[in-house]
Amino acid sequence: MKSLFLRVANNLRLIATIYVASLILAAYLFQFFENRTFLEGLWWAIVTALTIGYGDISPVTLEGKTVAFFFSHFWIYLVGPMIIGNIILQILQDQEKFTHEEQEWQEASLKAIAEQLGVELPKSPRDY
Repeated sequence: MKSLFLRVANNLRLIATIYVASLILAAYLFQFFENRTFLEGLWWAIVTALTIGYGDISPVTLEGKTVAFFFSHFWIYLVGPMIIGNIILQILQDQEKFTHEEQEWQEASLKAIAEQLGVELPKSPRDY
């Protein structure tokens, strides 16, 4: 389950798809239980998901309040953190990380230097 969550959390396109699908589902359920139009349900879902909460449209039925409870928590505790985490991972790239080509060059250079000095290199970093 953890690896599935990580795969989803690392895919911004999938997160956006889940978010939009959940907005549409919440809007439909709000429309159904609260006897409102789909556009009113979509407005309510968007305002609720973004935690704006204008209060101009609110659920009054038990079913509508249950939908509100579920989706409010879903958006705040699942979708939001995944989006934020994904953005942070994109921003905090390791700028000091060597490319594969740079690593290959370093290894070849180190071997050439060790050979000129007559020094035997360890077979792996663990042998050092």
